[in-house]
Amino acid sequence: MGLFAKLKNYRITWIKTTPERRELVVKDVTAGSEPGMRFYLLLSTSALIAAFGLIANSAAVIIGAMLVSPLMTPIIGSALGLVIGDARLFANALRSVVVGTVLAILFSALLGILPLALEATPEMLARTSPTLLDLLVAILAGFAGSYAMIDEKVSPALPGVAIAVAIVPPLSNTGICLSLGYYDGAFGSFMLFFANFLSILLVASATFIAAGLTPQFQLKKDKNFVRSLVVAAAGFLVVAGFLTFSLVDIVKDRHLKESIKGVLFSEFDKLHSTSVDNYVYDIEDGKLFILASVRSPVIMTPKAIKKLEDSFNDKIDMPIELIVRSIISKDVSAYGSANEVLSQNLDGFFLNKSLTPDQRMIRLSEQVILEKLSYWPRMRLMNVELINLPRGPTIMATVTGFRLLTDKEIRNLEDSIRKTLENNDVNLIVRTVKTYLTDNQGDILYGWQYGLDMDDEKKETIKKVDQSVRAKFKRYKNVFPVNVHKRYKGEELNILVEAVGTEPLSPAEISSLELELNDEFHRPVNLDVWYKTDAVITSEGYKSFESYNERNISELEQVLRDQNKD
Repeated sequence: MGLFAKLKNYRITWIKTTPERRELVVKDVTAGSEPGMRFYLLLSTSALIAAFGLIANSAAVIIGAMLVSPLMTPIIGSALGLVIGDARLFANALRSVVVGTVLAILFSALLGILPLALEATPEMLARTSPTLLDLLVAILAGFAGSYAMIDEKVSPALPGVAIAVAIVPPLSNTGICLSLGYYDGAFGSFMLFFANFLSILLVASATFIAAGLTPQFQLKKDKNFVRSLVVAAAGFLVVAGFLTFSLVDIVKDRHLKESIKGVLFSEFDKLHSTSVDNYVYDIEDGKLFILASVRSPVIMTPKAIKKLEDSFNDKIDMPIELIVRSIISKDVSAYGSANEVLSQNLDGFFLNKSLTPDQRMIRLSEQVILEKLSYWPRMRLMNVELINLPRGPTIMATVTGFRLLTDKEIRNLEDSIRKTLENNDVNLIVRTVKTYLTDNQGDILYGWQYGLDMDDEKKETIKKVDQSVRAKFKRYKNVFPVNVHKRYKGEELNILVEAVGTEPLSPAEISSLELELNDEFHRPVNLDVWYKTDAVITSEGYKSFESYNERNISELEQVLRDQNKD
C-alpha cells in the first residue's frame, strides 16, 4: 500500500481546533484575500503612510502604516489555498499580493518624485540591507499571525502587529529608492519584502497543516500540493542563502567597527582633554579610510596621527589612512579641566573615575594655572602638556594675552603647582602667544589706549595730539615716531611715543616738547619717548619699559576687574 493511500483517511491535528473554527478560518481568509477596490485603496494608503514615516524617520508613523496594511491576509490566504487545495483561493490571494505590491511601490515612487529634498534617514537605511536575522523574524511573525487566526482565544489584532511589521515599509522604501535612482537600495528593500513573503507563506502553511486544515488526501491533489510547497521552499532557501551572505558581511563589518572604535577610544583617552565625537569609515581598493571627529584643545600633528595609525596594525590587517577632524573644545569644571569626561554609560554617569598619574598631574596643574590667570584679565590658558625633560617632569602651558608673564609670576605659578602636586621636581614653562591690537592709527598699547570714560571733546583732542606730535618730531632728523600712544589720566594728557633712530632725544628736549604741548592744548601734558632699545626716556631719566609700564598694567587690570564685578 502506497504512502498516500495510507494517509487517505488520516488528518494531521497537532494544534487542537474545532471543525467550526476551521470552517470559519477558511471563510474569513477567503473573504480577506479577494482582490477589490477597497483592498487596493487601503493598501495604497498604508504604503503612503509608511513612505511618509520613512522620509520623516518616524517609527510611530511607520507602525501606524503597519496596522493599517491589509496585505497580511492575502499572504496567509495563499498559504491556506495551497494547504486545502483551493486553486481559486490561491489565485485570488496571489493576485491581491502581486497587484498590491505593484501599487505600493508605484505610489511610494510617485511620492519620491515630489520636490521634497529627500535625504536618507536611519529608518530608510535599515531596510536596504536585509539579513538572515530579518528572515528569522519573519518566520516567527508568520507563525504568530497564522496561529492567531486559528486560535479563537488569541486577539485578532495580533496579526497586524506581528506580521505587517516587515511587509509594507520595505515596499514603500523600494518605491522611494527607485524614484531617487538608488537601485541597490531598492533591490535590498524588495528582497526584504520577498523574504518575508516566502517565510510567512511556508510557516503559515505548516501551521495550517498542524491545525488539521489539510483535507483528506487524494493522490492527484497531493502531488500538486507537494510540488507547490517544494517550489516555495526552494525560493525560500535561495533567499535565505542570499541573506546569509549579507549577514556574514554585517558580522565582519561589526567586528571591524568594534576594532576601530576600541583603538580610537583607547588611544585618544590617553591624551589630555581629548575625546572622540564620532567616526566614519570606508574601504576603497583594499585600504581602510577612517575619518574621526575629535574634540581636543589643540590640533593634532601629522606625527601624532601616524602614531595612531600604527596602533591599528595589531587589530586590523589592511592599510589604513586616518584623518582627524579636530574640533577645538575644552571641558572645564570648578576643579580645572575635565579630561575624564566620557559618554554617558548605562548607569547614567559620564565621568571616568580612574585617571593615569600623567592625566592627574596635567589636570591639577591646569587647575592651578586657571585659578591664577583668573586674576589677570585678558590672559587666557590655551593648553597644558606634560613633557619629560632631563631636569624632570615639566608642565608646558600655552598662554595668550597682551603681555608676557614676568619671571616672578612664573615662579609663583610653579611653586603653587609643586605644592598642589606635592612634588618639588615638577617644572613649569610658559609659552606666551602675544596678542596685538591695532586700529586705523596704528598699534594699541595694552594699558594705554582703551578709551574709558572719554567724551567727544577728549576724543577729538586725542586725534589732534597724534597729528601735532608727529609734526613736531619732523624737526629731529635722526629720530622717527613709529606709534603715538595717548590716554587721559584725569585731566592730564599722557603721551608715549614709540621712536626709532640713531640718536635718542635727551630729557631736556622732551621737557621742551611737553611745554609746547601744554600751551597748544591748554592742559597738563606728560610726554615720554620709548626709544626702541627697550629703554624709556622720561624727563626724570631712563627706565626699562617693563618697569615703566608695570603701574599702568596694574591700574588697567584693576579697572577691568571692577567692571567684571558689575
